[in-house]
Amino acid sequence: MLRIKDECTGCMACMNSCPAGAITPIRGAFGFVMPEINGDACIDCGICEKVCPIEKGESHILSPDQWEADLERISAEIGEYGQTQPGQLPLHAYAMFSRDEAVVKKSSSGGAFYTLAEQVIRDGGIVFGSHYDVQKKRAHLADTDHYKLDDLLTSKYVESYIGRGFRQVKLELDKGRNVLFCGTPCQAAGLKAMLRREYENLLLVDFTCGAVTADPVLAKYLRILEKLHHAPLKELSFRDKHYGWGQYCLTARFENGRTYRRTAMADPYFYCFLRSSMQRLSCHGCRFQDAHASDIVLADFWRCSQFAVDSNDRKGLSLVLSMTEKGQKALEEIAPMMHTEEVDRRQAAYNLKRRTSPEAKLEEIVTDQEEAYEKGVIALRNRLLTPKQRAEYAVRQRVMDHPELEKLFPGIVGNGQIVKK
Repeated sequence: MLRIKDECTGCMACMNSCPAGAITPIRGAFGFVMPEINGDACIDCGICEKVCPIEKGESHILSPDQWEADLERISAEIGEYGQTQPGQLPLHAYAMFSRDEAVVKKSSSGGAFYTLAEQVIRDGGIVFGSHYDVQKKRAHLADTDHYKLDDLLTSKYVESYIGRGFRQVKLELDKGRNVLFCGTPCQAAGLKAMLRREYENLLLVDFTCGAVTADPVLAKYLRILEKLHHAPLKELSFRDKHYGWGQYCLTARFENGRTYRRTAMADPYFYCFLRSSMQRLSCHGCRFQDAHASDIVLADFWRCSQFAVDSNDRKGLSLVLSMTEKGQKALEEIAPMMHTEEVDRRQAAYNLKRRTSPEAKLEEIVTDQEEAYEKGVIALRNRLLTPKQRAEYAVRQRVMDHPELEKLFPGIVGNGQIVKK
């Protein structure tokens, strides 16, 4: 029987594999999804242990004694470009953005995912990805047979519920249908382990993940916004390009026509997320960032200025890494629809680095998780920031909305806070 640990990512590969239906999802500590095993129904077949991507590897959550030694070892492995495992270097690395400006505009970065997905759909296939349901206030696995491709676009900075979706992926694969699955690195690893064999008709895509928070925390915050704006939520975007690509922006639109828009540092939820507060513990011992199971890894190409590439006038640029020959072939197929420039694969692998955290940091995160879950992200942010800091971020937001004020606050606005439209 599977032992549920703090390192559990909630990928639910175990539940999707259990032949006895003995595993069900529950809300664990502070609202994170966890599998629960019904001992009476369990037939001790051991399949859950075999498919669990965590059971396959050692724990990366470190004791204080291990922390310093491990940090020294990792530093020695990093090398010139920050790559911790030479075996995980991509086959090729590209800067890419769509030739269709409308695709770039509605995508988080350069539209690489949209173009890959559109190609699969055009060939009669199906795409699985994350959709945020504004009515139920949760992110969940969805597919293009039941949702529009646009519903699966852009980043969701919250845990996405898999449910029994891996079974649906397998069903489509067994039909012989081409399938693109896009999820977090741990979800991609969970799906691959659950399938237990290679499928030539499966294209696995993941991304350089910044960890996940529990959706009840986000839902509580969105309900506060609904009360403040006197209407139900109609649309939510974590990567609105209103201020330009590179300036994280949360935008919420409501049924009465009102809009709430804040940069990441001015919005309580986004600030706490980027600070790495309140995130799932397994994310701070993540073993999948330097051991991707996918064919393609996607990222925002934030470091494009360090390369001789076109930054697309700050409209959005994707960093795309082909990890397998299958992934490379898929990228070659979409090349006519993309502006593409190959970059040094070692230098571009700066995102494929292991994240580890000492126990002292984990204790701090648990404290933040509890406060965010019980009191909300506004209370957590108020504790993390001084009144002066909160006032400075409020002024920055004001200047972002009224650029003509920039000359009045040269000391407050800076470090890339103003991105020209």
